[in-house]
Amino acid sequence: MSRAFSSGKLQGQERKEILQAVQEQAKVAACVAIKPILEAFLEAEVSAKLGREKGESRRISGQERQIDWQCGHCGCTDANQLTRDGHSHRGLSTGWGHLSDLRLPMLECQQCQHDVVSHFAIVEKYHRYWMDLDQNVLFGSGFGESLRHVQERWSATVQGSVGLRTLNNRINQIEPLARSAHTERITDVPPVLQLDGIWVTIQSQQEPIKPDTRKRQRKKRSGKKMVILVALGFWSDGRREVVDWQIARSEEHQEWEGLVQRLWERGCRPEHGLQLVVRDGSSGLGEALALVYGTTVPEQRCIFQTLHNVGTKCRSELKGKDNRDRRSQLMEQAAAVYQAENASEARKRLAQWGEQWREQAPQSVATLERDFEQTLVFYGIGGLAPEWIRTTSLLERTNREWRRKFRQAVTFGSPTGAEGAVYLQIRRLHARWSRESWWDASQTLFFDLWNLNP
Repeated sequence: MSRAFSSGKLQGQERKEILQAVQEQAKVAACVAIKPILEAFLEAEVSAKLGREKGESRRISGQERQIDWQCGHCGCTDANQLTRDGHSHRGLSTGWGHLSDLRLPMLECQQCQHDVVSHFAIVEKYHRYWMDLDQNVLFGSGFGESLRHVQERWSATVQGSVGLRTLNNRINQIEPLARSAHTERITDVPPVLQLDGIWVTIQSQQEPIKPDTRKRQRKKRSGKKMVILVALGFWSDGRREVVDWQIARSEEHQEWEGLVQRLWERGCRPEHGLQLVVRDGSSGLGEALALVYGTTVPEQRCIFQTLHNVGTKCRSELKGKDNRDRRSQLMEQAAAVYQAENASEARKRLAQWGEQWREQAPQSVATLERDFEQTLVFYGIGGLAPEWIRTTSLLERTNREWRRKFRQAVTFGSPTGAEGAVYLQIRRLHARWSRESWWDASQTLFFDLWNLNP
């Protein structure tokens, strides 16, 4: 490797050319170094399967040595009847670049002289891309990166064209993991559940056919608003996790009932440790909780939502710049009601606040007094941080982050895509809350996928 350098400071086009040459040669060197490593692991796996090193004689024995590879013709799985038979050659695209002429060991069955079907652990049969690129798709999608951005990066890395469907199929593979997350038993039940919904747009196919931009006949697609119902759990040691979710058409009680009933069936019950449910003023959610839990679990109405509603009424009753200070005073005193030491003191503060403002802002007072007792439930729950049990603010914060990520996607092409996107975001949030890097978490997720089809 040689390169002519000028005696002066490198800059402009000369500096650019040198840096590009370094990058290209480093990429080539990486591929040259990686190839023998992969081939050595492939040879080692064959030796482990056969029970003998390369060059050792085949053992003739009446006792079979069964392995999970088999002859493609007679189905023989006895390693004592299999021998090495040269190599096949294939290409493989990796995160370091494209490896050409990768040598894969071949085996022959001595009973019928046909090839053995080998399933290597580190290189999957018929797959063009290696595992690091598959993990890269999950990593990028977890950060809300669009498929087109991932496609552009992949194409530049492998120096070839990568289809959007190829990438989309890799993301949709996580659907079984998402499905199992809805059914697994919850053995460590969180003391507190926060419930809320987040709205997204999901596309659906219609019957009419129309040509796309490339004049291909495609079914018409239209976007529809759907809501993701979310249950966020909190534990006394500071942990928090999204324990379940459901994509629904609305926030009516029939939709909420499906999620709440599933939580009950998975083990979220008062006898297993559930102490409190925190929610907003959604009537549908209230009905669903009443149907499933009855009065066995206390419900805390979100204080933030209540004060937000008071603020809305206040702005309509005390309008204009002249009433700005009065609006601020009303809201400060309303918030001070919940700074009381206990529920009894909070009721006294409410009575004083109502007496002061009832004449000037009757609707604001009525809004705070409505369901006021349900906003005081947290006073009776001990051992848990007040910020977890007074409001759904932490879940709202989680939902705002989801909105930012989902806004990058604009819309989801199918319910499967939306389910996969939600599951990826949940895994990423869990990694962040547990102080694990998303890169390590996405690698764990990738191996979870591999374990589905070992």
